[in-house]
Formats: sequence, C-alpha cells, structure tokens
Amino acid sequence: MMQVIALGEVRADTATMVPAADPDGEREYVVIAALDPMPTDAEVITCLGCLATTHLWIDATQTNRASGARMRLLRCSRCFTDALDFRDCEIHAVSSTVQAHHLGRRRP
Repeated sequence: MMQVIALGEVRADTATMVPAADPDGEREYVVIAALDPMPTDAEVITCLGCLATTHLWIDATQTNRASGARMRLLRCSRCFTDALDFRDCEIHAVSSTVQAHHLGRRRP
C-alpha cells in the first residue's frame, strides 16, 4: 500500500508516494496522475467501469469481500449496482439525478 505525500512537486501532473508501512523511509516514488475535480450535481462523467458517458454517477469506497482490498471508485449507477454482488460499498457522493430505481438489481 502506498501513501501520497505530495501533489505536483516534480511536475503539475505528478504524485509523490512512499510505502505506507514506512512513511519516513528514504524511498519515494513519483507517478503521473490524472487529477480531475470531483463532479458535482448532474455533471456528466465517463464511467471507468463501462466507458459510458452518463450523469448517473456514484462515488464510493468499495471493499472486495474476498481479499479485503479497498478502492475509491467513481462509477455509473449500473456498474455500482453490479459491484454490490461481490463488494461492500460506502457511498461518499451521488449525482443529483440518481433515483432509487437506478440502484435496483437488474434481472439476469
């Protein structure tokens, strides 16, 4: 697991990271990061799960039940609902256009 210690220190599009187990260690890694502001209200996004362009988005931390791995993902309501089959989710923000029927389980 890595911990971000600085943004834009080397270049505007980079993040400087260190191992979370040893944050005071000498090893630092610099990676290029695409930093976009969080969408607001009914702003249109491209879902990185299915690549659909949509205004129905959900920002949530998803925990894989099998491995315990946690990831914060911004997904469309359909990808979010599909992920509930194998992940536990903690919702942080929801598009103002998402309604309860968008979160219903789809039939196979």
